[in-house]
Amino acid sequence: MRRALINGRIHCLDDKRTVAEAIAIDGNRISEVGTNAEILALMHEEELEAVVDLEGKVVLPGFNDSHLHLLSYGYGKTIADLEGVDSRDSVKEIIRTHIEKNQIPPGQWVGAAGWNNDNWDDSRNLTKEDLDQISTEHPIYAVRICGHISALNTKAMEVIGLNRNTPQPHDGHYEVDEMGEPTGSIAEMMNLVYNQIEEPDIEAIKSMILRTCQDASRVGITSMQTDDFDTLPGRNFRNIIAAYRQLIAENQLNVRVSEQCALADLRRFDEFLAAGFRLGEGDNFYRLDTVKLYIDGSLGSRTAWLLEDYSDDPGNQGFAVYRDERRLFEVVERAHRMGTGVVMHCIGDAACEQAISAVEAAQKKYPGIKPRHGLIHAQILNDDLCERMIAAGIYAYIQPIFIEYDLHMAEERVGAERIKTSYHWRTMKDMGIEMSMGTDCPVESFNPMLNIYAAVTRKDLDEEPKAGWYPKEALTVEEAVDGYTFMAARMSGEEDCKGRLLPGMLADLVVLDEDIFSVSPERIKEISVAMTIVDGRIVYANATS
Repeated sequence: MRRALINGRIHCLDDKRTVAEAIAIDGNRISEVGTNAEILALMHEEELEAVVDLEGKVVLPGFNDSHLHLLSYGYGKTIADLEGVDSRDSVKEIIRTHIEKNQIPPGQWVGAAGWNNDNWDDSRNLTKEDLDQISTEHPIYAVRICGHISALNTKAMEVIGLNRNTPQPHDGHYEVDEMGEPTGSIAEMMNLVYNQIEEPDIEAIKSMILRTCQDASRVGITSMQTDDFDTLPGRNFRNIIAAYRQLIAENQLNVRVSEQCALADLRRFDEFLAAGFRLGEGDNFYRLDTVKLYIDGSLGSRTAWLLEDYSDDPGNQGFAVYRDERRLFEVVERAHRMGTGVVMHCIGDAACEQAISAVEAAQKKYPGIKPRHGLIHAQILNDDLCERMIAAGIYAYIQPIFIEYDLHMAEERVGAERIKTSYHWRTMKDMGIEMSMGTDCPVESFNPMLNIYAAVTRKDLDEEPKAGWYPKEALTVEEAVDGYTFMAARMSGEEDCKGRLLPGMLADLVVLDEDIFSVSPERIKEISVAMTIVDGRIVYANATS
């Protein structure tokens, strides 16, 4: 089927920054961009009903979120939602209501996610004492907004076998009180919980994917680069891959997905390969892309791994997932040798240093192989780390929307000196570090307008501080949009078919109801999507636009 969009401002985002009036689509590819007359001349009379009058609206390549957790978002809609809750008492009430509403029987797991103790008068983490007040008959877990800290009640601890005699795991940590008893607060240990919960079947996974994609289409997202393998109970990557492939066969998947495959060690890597999967395989709708690794935690929970102590918590340098760095180096080397990039969650400078060192070691051993490696977040850096990233060709996957929350606590966490080389996107860009835009959803909303707004204003969503937070580190609107389109495509090696509106490229477009390049920067967060097109098909149309 052929389709045409006319009377618009078509931003091709090519090197010439071409802005056209109209664009033609033939099947799932762009066939031509040009004037209204040129595009209409391509259409046969019987195809005129497929002509869309944009009435001056702006068209961009579809947004590509370069790092989020698609299934985590979908799964979160099936458990108790604690996002925005302002007290621990409210947490208890919401989980109680969830149990009652869903008639969850005693003995069955109860899940919750999204709490943020930094927003409470009492900023302590949730503990078993809090959750025991909800129920002692249901095993309960509640995941913090960052995804790196969780709370368990006593029943849950019994089920997973967590007690004072449990050795600290090599890739996680549990908190103990002054008597040496676990408090129920755990870091990077949710795999022990998920191993005990009945895993969703393929149909349930498909439902989660479709729910997420439906919401993503409303905000103009046409591609996602997602870390799904460790998201669900069972950690069953076979069923997850099968769910995506079935949706494609059923012609239901409306967002293109590149899987950032969570393969934390060689055992998990071997399991993946033994199941017959290969990195890089797939099609334009679902592809097994990079290897995804976690190196540390989060700044909000003080589990990001720092080279020096937290400024507001002397004696604490955060948490290293790979305390035995050989395990990290082995995985990075294997992926590199196979020609596959590794993307690593690194927030603290110590985490970034370890990740960069792993890439450097693999490159030194196999210099002729050149996959694309990246640091996800790369929040706390220093000049030496930036120079090493450039020398090694390491990309940065940034999440500007993080400053909505982080600008209110980051300097307190890391101090006045380290903050100068933190969240410093302008400096990174000018140094030559290639960056893409993502949100880490569900940690933050995957609405691209909020992310672009944060990148160019350096303000929270209440437009504070008035002058911006370290405003010299802001990106331009053009740079932020490029990070969401062409640069995001580069991260997954798909810049030959995504991120530009040019003949031959995939027909993935977003139509905005206002001109993102001419409105005030503060207005960007209010822009809504009028239409989203994926593979030449209209997957979302706002009836009011």
